[in-house]
Amino acid sequence: MIKKTGIEIKEIAIHKDLDIRQSHNDRWLDNLTRHPRPQRPGLALAGYHRYLNKLRIQIFGKTEVGFIQQLDAPEQEKRLRQFFAARIPGLIVSEGQTCSKELVDAAKRYHTPVMVSGLKTSVLVSRLSSFLYRHFSQKIRINGVLLDVKGVGTLLTGDSGIGKSESALELVNKGHQLVSDDLIEFYLDPYDQPVGRSIEKIKQWIEVRGLGIINIVDIFGIGALLQEKKLDLVIRLEKWSHRKKYDRLGEGRLTFNILGKEMPMFVIPVAPGRNVSTLVEVAVKYFMSRKNGSKSFIEYLDEKQDEQQNL
Repeated sequence: MIKKTGIEIKEIAIHKDLDIRQSHNDRWLDNLTRHPRPQRPGLALAGYHRYLNKLRIQIFGKTEVGFIQQLDAPEQEKRLRQFFAARIPGLIVSEGQTCSKELVDAAKRYHTPVMVSGLKTSVLVSRLSSFLYRHFSQKIRINGVLLDVKGVGTLLTGDSGIGKSESALELVNKGHQLVSDDLIEFYLDPYDQPVGRSIEKIKQWIEVRGLGIINIVDIFGIGALLQEKKLDLVIRLEKWSHRKKYDRLGEGRLTFNILGKEMPMFVIPVAPGRNVSTLVEVAVKYFMSRKNGSKSFIEYLDEKQDEQQNL
């Protein structure tokens, strides 16, 4: 779900992942873009403006810059004036290309900031799209721990004190990666999949009772931390109860709803003597095997029974 609120161009200009090296017409960096995707204008520079979306940030790659440069000065001025007259919120020129005086002047006439990025056009479009989707997408914050376990985005949930952080610390010690401890912000990416990331002020910190709040990067190195991760699996840790029936045959199909998406979930009871981090690793491997078509024990028995009946 996309919210129709705007974001100021200056927030894009200072975003470190976009490698913005230069900007022009800075007095209009407070312009708003209200669309989660950038646009390459294409035929709009040739005068066909039907599909030029004035809500979207425009990107000039080598094709657009090359097209403008091969025009004579009067034609350049005409095409650029027609383009910027659409009142687009901003323009980013990729691959460190030089902005001509004609381009900057035409943009200034229509109060349009122009920025130069050092990124390749395809990389710029991808990173800018991700940044904008994070802003515009509906968000939710969930208590728990998000990790990358064998490439699978795994959310550990459960009551306070159940051992989520301690289990996460052991998993990181085994070589897996932490995204966020205690509080995770989820949003929907351009493919409508939940992606989790840390809240800025608690990034790279994890609370372990008896040790306090420790810095993961200082202890395990920068490779132990991920900025964000697409969610694949939820594992709920809960105190073992003899009164509750747990799935003993692997036939259960539980889900956890995040932003309208039903994510597969396992419930792991916690009790003395159970190695939770190992159980999490096995749950992830089991999830992947089921995803790849592996049968559960019940399905295996049913298949064998059918074979015997057909003899």
